Amino acid sequence: MISRHSLLVFVLVVGLATSVASSTDRASAHANQIDSSPAPNTVLETSPERVIIWYSEPIEDNFSIISVLDSAANQVDLGDSALDPSEPTAMSVGLPPLENGTYAVVWKNLSAVDGHKVIGSFVFAVGEPISAGAQLEVAEQPLLQSAADPWMRWIVYLAATVIIGGLIFELLVSVPVTYSESSRESWHAVGVAISSKWRMFSWIAFVILLLALLSQLIQQASVLNEVSAFQVDTEMINGVISDSSWGVFWLYRLVAVLVIGGFLFVRQRLFAGDGNEITGDSVIAQLSAVVGLAFLALISVSSHNAAAPLEIKTFATTTDFIHLASATVWLGGIAYLVIAIPELKSKLVHDDFVQVLRQTISRFTPIALVSGFVLVATGTFATYMQVTEPVAMRTPYGWVLALKLVFIVPLIVLAGINGFRLAKKLGVGGESMFGRSVLLEAGVGIIILLTVAWLASLEPARQYAGRTGLGVEDEVTFADAADGTVFDVTITPGHVGQNDVRVELSDVAGREIDNAVDVRVRLKFLDDDLGEPLVSLDDQGAGVWILNDATLNIAGGYQAEIVVQRPDAFDARAAFRFDAQSSATATSTIEPDTDTANTIFGVQLLLIGGFVVLVGLRGLLPCLFGRVNRQPVMIVPGVVVGVIGILLVANVQFFRLGLEENLRNPFPPTSESVATGSPVYTENCSVCHGTSGLGDGPGGQGLPKPPADLFVHVPLHSDTILFEFIRDGIAESGMPGQDGILSDDEMWHLVNYLRAEFER
Repeated sequence: MISRHSLLVFVLVVGLATSVASSTDRASAHANQIDSSPAPNTVLETSPERVIIWYSEPIEDNFSIISVLDSAANQVDLGDSALDPSEPTAMSVGLPPLENGTYAVVWKNLSAVDGHKVIGSFVFAVGEPISAGAQLEVAEQPLLQSAADPWMRWIVYLAATVIIGGLIFELLVSVPVTYSESSRESWHAVGVAISSKWRMFSWIAFVILLLALLSQLIQQASVLNEVSAFQVDTEMINGVISDSSWGVFWLYRLVAVLVIGGFLFVRQRLFAGDGNEITGDSVIAQLSAVVGLAFLALISVSSHNAAAPLEIKTFATTTDFIHLASATVWLGGIAYLVIAIPELKSKLVHDDFVQVLRQTISRFTPIALVSGFVLVATGTFATYMQVTEPVAMRTPYGWVLALKLVFIVPLIVLAGINGFRLAKKLGVGGESMFGRSVLLEAGVGIIILLTVAWLASLEPARQYAGRTGLGVEDEVTFADAADGTVFDVTITPGHVGQNDVRVELSDVAGREIDNAVDVRVRLKFLDDDLGEPLVSLDDQGAGVWILNDATLNIAGGYQAEIVVQRPDAFDARAAFRFDAQSSATATSTIEPDTDTANTIFGVQLLLIGGFVVLVGLRGLLPCLFGRVNRQPVMIVPGVVVGVIGILLVANVQFFRLGLEENLRNPFPPTSESVATGSPVYTENCSVCHGTSGLGDGPGGQGLPKPPADLFVHVPLHSDTILFEFIRDGIAESGMPGQDGILSDDEMWHLVNYLRAEFER
């Protein structure tokens, strides 16, 4: 038989491997609009050729669409709405030449990560101001996919906890106690009876779990097709399964559940009369536990944490799996105890009842201790990933998270009381109190699983806060002094869209400076050098200069640079940085920092490893695996995990191996830069993309995919992504990388040429 120690290591490896192997490229839990071209509420002089929308995570092409409507609600786009194959977060639709007027862009999408549907809308105008009253109310995003969504998730969690947590409890606790050297024949009979009763509950949970999974599938088909759940047909269901990532992972989860049920059925039918009738006492039960943890991993790969940026996605998904597995083991063990205690009490004499219960608690307590600590540690990481900033706690997700924390505290307190205080009173009249306290602990655990289900159904706090503009100030202010000039700068409102910049100048004595020749400002987007020029402000007199209608098109970090020219002094300069947010789109300014997330993950491992070592030194850890492991070597896993955590933190702070720094174009798109990039394009790119950039070059014949039309392709991507395409190539399309052929400078100049030549 496989040792239980080997099993525990194996199931964790399987779960982690499933989490990592199922990762997708990039993501953020609900695919909200973060940018668009044209930007919301803008007035264009000429008709755009396309509408492009960038979302916060990859979306499903088959269930996402963009429509453009005129003021009479007639659709005026070309009907070619499509996802860009090289940028799974960007979707666009073509437009014919539009007449002057106001137009509405209406979109809906389906997240390729967690399967949530999101809708939205905005307006823009061509050739004239936006019509009065034409501003659409942005389509209100529902708080939940459906009213039943969190409840179905709750049922899935409850059923999985009973089955998987119960299996692991039998493997690590029930079987060792029943077959220990001090056990008696009566213990074996009671162990079999308890296992039989748990098996009955597990079969009920199995049926409920299947029904809940089927209900989730019907709900998804209902939401995507915008019909009642009673109107869903097989074609809709097949479409969800075959055409969406959510459907694929749903199918994997269904298969995992059926495999678990099959294993348990085989165990019950084939081994019922072999004298070892405790379900967990078999290789089949161990395999069922492996598949059970794989099922939890399949939940994690479509969780909010799975929608983390690519650089931290593996850590985030792994943390989610460990968090879910720890909760399942802990709460599943409590559920098993609730079933076991009445059986033990009714079928054993008092002394045997006390002895069995003591041995059971002594084995389960360290498991619960480690699981509880892991829950807290991994929950801290998940909170940073989904909340990120304190202001985001003022959201529905934040409120439910706070409620979860309120119940976590009594759960941990109850576990401590049960494992250390009441357990000592067994045999001296504390049995009834212990049973009631365990039942109360189980009740609190059920409530916590309900909050977890709601958190999985709600939009992450940081996204909700960014989308609704929560915490966004009405203006940005800055004060500084340089070269004898005091600057007082106000940018109103400091959001995406039109802004007014006001600069008040005075000297160090507080006297207004009224002889400035020129005051200029540049509002530079930090994440991509867009070549923003210095713009002169209008002199209002008395040292006040104003620039009206300065446009901030993209949500994110900006740098404001102010230059003051005076005839009697050197040019004075000041600069500061601020975040421009938006209530019209989901800003990307509230997002987890890669270095911070990596550091928290490392600290998380350090704390978990340290706690395991501490538990081991206290003499608790060895009882997990029996006499063979009562050696100090059992502390080694904790040391290894802790050392890995230290190395991860040290790597972020000092070595930075495998951590990429942000790439930014070092060259503004000047005429000189564009001229430098032109021959680079001719010599290296035109053979496939063609001299006109339409993808019609002779070298494109025979490639796996036709070369991209650069007039469509270039506007979809930032300078950084274009640089990475050039440097690394696009393997699936047959485009070779130019790293080692072109220098970095040549590639950046080429990017500027592409912008100038193919972005209209």
